Amino acid sequence: MTSKNSKITYHQQVSYCGKPRCRKCREGTGHGPYWYAYKTVDGRTTRSYVGKNLPADALLTMEGAQPVPQSPVVSEQEQATIRIYALGQFRLERRAGHGATDWQTVTDAAWQHQRVRALLSCLVSYSGSGPRKLGREQIMDALWPDLDIDNAASRLDRAVYSLRQLFEPNRTRPATSPLLLTERELLILADQSQVWIDADAFEHLLSRARACKDADPGEAEQLLEEAAKLYAGDFLPEEHKLEWTLTRRESLMRSWIGALLDLSDLRAAREALSSAIDPLDKLLTIDPTNEAAVQRLIRLLKQLGRRGEALRAYKRLSQVLQQEYRIAPLPETRALYDALRSGSDATTHIVEGSIATPQRGRRGDAPPSLPAIQIGRSHQSPLVGREAELHHLYEMLTTTEQNARFRLAAQKKTVTSAFDTQRRPQCMLLMGEVGIGKTRLAEEVSREAKRRKWAVAWSRVYAQEGSIPYRLWTEVLRKAMEQGAWQRNELTRRPLVFQPLCSLLPELQEFLPAINFPSSQSPQQEQLRLWEAARELILLISESTSLLIALDDLQWADSSSCELLAYLSRRIYGHPIIIVGTCRDHELPDGHALKPLLTDLLRERAVETIALHSLSNEQIGTLISHSLHVPQVPEPLVERISTRAAGNPFFAEELARTIGIQLSTQTPNSTNGHSTNGHSTTNGHTPTTTSNDTNAVAESVLPDTISAVLDLRLGRLSQACARLLTKAAVLGGSFEF
Repeated sequence: MTSKNSKITYHQQVSYCGKPRCRKCREGTGHGPYWYAYKTVDGRTTRSYVGKNLPADALLTMEGAQPVPQSPVVSEQEQATIRIYALGQFRLERRAGHGATDWQTVTDAAWQHQRVRALLSCLVSYSGSGPRKLGREQIMDALWPDLDIDNAASRLDRAVYSLRQLFEPNRTRPATSPLLLTERELLILADQSQVWIDADAFEHLLSRARACKDADPGEAEQLLEEAAKLYAGDFLPEEHKLEWTLTRRESLMRSWIGALLDLSDLRAAREALSSAIDPLDKLLTIDPTNEAAVQRLIRLLKQLGRRGEALRAYKRLSQVLQQEYRIAPLPETRALYDALRSGSDATTHIVEGSIATPQRGRRGDAPPSLPAIQIGRSHQSPLVGREAELHHLYEMLTTTEQNARFRLAAQKKTVTSAFDTQRRPQCMLLMGEVGIGKTRLAEEVSREAKRRKWAVAWSRVYAQEGSIPYRLWTEVLRKAMEQGAWQRNELTRRPLVFQPLCSLLPELQEFLPAINFPSSQSPQQEQLRLWEAARELILLISESTSLLIALDDLQWADSSSCELLAYLSRRIYGHPIIIVGTCRDHELPDGHALKPLLTDLLRERAVETIALHSLSNEQIGTLISHSLHVPQVPEPLVERISTRAAGNPFFAEELARTIGIQLSTQTPNSTNGHSTNGHSTTNGHTPTTTSNDTNAVAESVLPDTISAVLDLRLGRLSQACARLLTKAAVLGGSFEF
């Protein structure tokens, strides 16, 4: 309730005294509920105790003296006719009367049928936001992928009929049930007002709490308390195969962890330190390695004067991490411990709680990022003439972010058909000759990704490394492993999945136990296991932070690296992952593995290519002016450089730099106000060299960097072609044939 002047908000809350011998607190019942008044002045909210009942004047100032609104969870359940509990235990209840307690647990024989429970699990896993709709083919592919279409359809029809009978046993025509409708090839489960699902109610409470967290912390705290009560355990714990269920289980777990951390923060903000410890204790009971919770616990215990308990909390964390994962606590946690031992004020930043907090079994810190690395070359001139291509790459970043944020996990899984022409590829290959600007574009999009808090893993392969298997990906995976300890925790928990990566990253062996796999596995099976392990590692990282992978000079990559690129390109759709590659397509030999793979990937819409073309004379002029540090370059010089460079920005810059050096050395030192670089230092005039001198230098100079590139090109020619060009060069100038 809120008073008319909107300055004071009243809430009923259960309080906890925190005394060790208090039975009500130990059992979680608490004391009350009591009324509290929340008053906000200049952005600071203070709470004052009112009592079990509101005074008369407070009631009179309420808007119309309305009764205390019921919990949204209770109001939703009052309207529903079916309740589904998926958190902690899969249970189905139907209304047996009109009272709030008139619910009957479904124990019919049909409820024990595996196909009925699997169908309802499928529908419940897919819900959460938007309509609860699923296509028949989606369900059949998820539940019975090995059956032919007729048998799978028959099983689905029987399961739908049985589920409708469980929902409404007294309905004479189950096919007309509004609780589970059939609309063409879609199955539609009624919304929350008719079919109440605890997991959806949990997420709805968290959404409301986030919305009012700053404006009304008292209401946010109450909503978080209700959400914490709803979360009775893992989502559909009996389901171990359905990918939709596993994905939503992890998402709900992360949300629950974030809710407990937020609840602790809100209680600590109003100085209810003892009650702020309760959600942390609950979280650490489930996940003793959550360092975000341990950090908060240490601070709260220190404020309460319980220094010994705070020290033991750190030692307990350190011992568990060492025993289970053979790692040490994070530096932030260690800094808190050191400050506590020395008696100084602990000022280390505590990670904020949110629904994105890593799930159980991972480190409870904020989403990690790759180490701070220098992306690209330094002292670069501005990017010229690539605005459209850069915009396209930025748009791909934005689209991927939006898809990852708003699409359900089930949608991600079901729309990844190889021939889905509606999807946007998340792999982009920049094609063109040497020096055309491919790597520069990849650097620019990598910098933009870093600005958006993405993790960036950059890898390049050199011509001398073209025969090393997976050389291109070894660096990417190694950089991914440098992100932090939480991935290592997950590796330790899933050794069978990640063991194949030891062949590429030997340092993983200290985290993974030795496992002997059957020697009868074919090379193809071992290769597939390696690809799956690489994909799982990349997806593991993307769950906490969006990931951009940059692969430079693909024309020199070995066949195994190209095949892994194709495998991942087809399987990252819907995840916050982007792959950007550069390739000199004209230098790809006929038998290179990338050529047929690229044809298939383009046909499947799993990859997109951008061909970079030559720059115009105007764009070359802008580029040269930046290279020479002059506001305007003479038009004849621009034309000659552009002609010699053939619109190649790298060649143009190298020619411009070399010409500038040549002109500066040819210009004599003068005391008439001209510097040795040929620019006027008094009136800002252009260089003192004449246009004839400039043209002569432009025609004669050829930088060593360009010569080296041309030598490489000539070295790839056949002997007959090289002899022909040697004779043609005697003619002088250029010609077409």
